[in-house]
Amino acid sequence: MNSDASRPLRSAFTQSPTARLGVSGGRIHDSALARVAQALHEHGLPATLRPTGSLRLAVGTSRFTAHSLPGEGTAIEVRAFREGRHSILGLVTDPEEAAHLLIRCAGMAQAWQLTAEIHDRLVLDGDATVLAEVPMGDTVFVRFGARTYAEVLAQDADACLGQAAGVTLTTHIARRPLDDAWRFDALVEQDFATMGRIAGGSFTSAESACAALELHRARSAEWEGLH
Repeated sequence: MNSDASRPLRSAFTQSPTARLGVSGGRIHDSALARVAQALHEHGLPATLRPTGSLRLAVGTSRFTAHSLPGEGTAIEVRAFREGRHSILGLVTDPEEAAHLLIRCAGMAQAWQLTAEIHDRLVLDGDATVLAEVPMGDTVFVRFGARTYAEVLAQDADACLGQAAGVTLTTHIARRPLDDAWRFDALVEQDFATMGRIAGGSFTSAESACAALELHRARSAEWEGLH
């Protein structure tokens, strides 16, 4: 994720009337979620405070919510919802941390969308070897041969820097036939020996990424023979 490159958010948490604006009629809400919403607005993210006491952020087909939990102090729980699946992304006590997390979430959502588009294109084209954790995943694996496979890894978008999500392509050549190692978790951990890595470049669209995959697929038999 691109949190290291994010600009500081301190200015978003001043106790000015603007920073405390709520959802209706300019009413003032001196709440942690109101300050989080203001920080997101400053970064161009369309966060909405709801009368129920929650914050909502929609990015593409993903929806993120933040809730202030009851009790002393400030505790903010952040959740994601995408294509029927829920995920708890964080529980923090600092509004600034909540804003940083939601900004990262916006970048993650774009990466998830791009990964899902690549996955769907491959499956619709009849590729039965595709492994991915959609709808909330950033990696796609495609089998080329007995020892050769491609890894498509997404990089989150960066709302602060105006950078779109992208993917990088790498083809791996294992020392032995993959066989039982052809499982998503085993490929992520790469708990087997490899002897070749061929870079395939970076892409910001599913179309260009899939075209590069087919280029690598066409060369994979020769590469496997050389290793």
